[in-house]
Amino acid sequence: MTKSSLPRPVVKWAGGKRQLLGELVERCPEDFENYFEPFFGGGALYLHLWRKGAVRGRVFLNDANPELINLYRMVRDHPAEVAAAVKQPEFANTREAYLACRMRFNAIRGTDACVERAALFLYLNHHGYNGLWRVNRRGEYNIPFGRYVKPPRFGEEAVLTALAAALEPAVLSEGDFAGILPDISKGDFVYLDPPYFPVSETANFTSYTTESFGMAEQERLCAMFREADRRGARVMLSNSVAPEILEMYAEFSVERVQVLRYINAKVSGRGGAEEIIVRNY
Repeated sequence: MTKSSLPRPVVKWAGGKRQLLGELVERCPEDFENYFEPFFGGGALYLHLWRKGAVRGRVFLNDANPELINLYRMVRDHPAEVAAAVKQPEFANTREAYLACRMRFNAIRGTDACVERAALFLYLNHHGYNGLWRVNRRGEYNIPFGRYVKPPRFGEEAVLTALAAALEPAVLSEGDFAGILPDISKGDFVYLDPPYFPVSETANFTSYTTESFGMAEQERLCAMFREADRRGARVMLSNSVAPEILEMYAEFSVERVQVLRYINAKVSGRGGAEEIIVRNY
């Protein structure tokens, strides 16, 4: 397996952990039973742990975005079919092609056309403006064309095949993050990467699904953190440095770290930022 085909994130995802990965890896437990990630997103941390052979038990990966989970299911079970689908001529790097694909995707989202939905998801994710994913109240994807001069690379069969191998042991689920709580027990490792609590009005972006992720959800998540801690699991969480979040997790280990951000609707919002990593160990 070449370096380029090693399992790695295949989607651009606002809040993705590639830039924070080094800080997270340094703080992961050396040994654990099962792995849980209820806000899977691009999956950078899990793929790193899988590559180094640290994942030996059961794997539970969840996300609230059903189209993202459909992509991962199709890649895991049918990587060659997804790779073939994204090679179709309609997936061109033009505004006209993009708008046609966006219309088609919104027409079939949530249907049984699973491989086509996965291929369209990948295409739109790599050709939409600045790699953002946003839906309106009807659940329709509404990001404009990104106008990339050089056609983005995406959906190579070797990369998808490598990702399929990493996803093979995983239970993939879609829905609320708390759905995985009943399976968590002593010795497990839980990584929580929720939509960050905004530190300013311009940073408030949680439209990855039709539901928002506000203070009530942050409080439910903190309750889940405490329950997993009570059960004897090792729990790590990343979030913003908002005073509300710092107060919420004050009883645990809270460390501030610096990270670069490249995906933001505003150019002024990209660059260095301070975040926190919370642990119970």
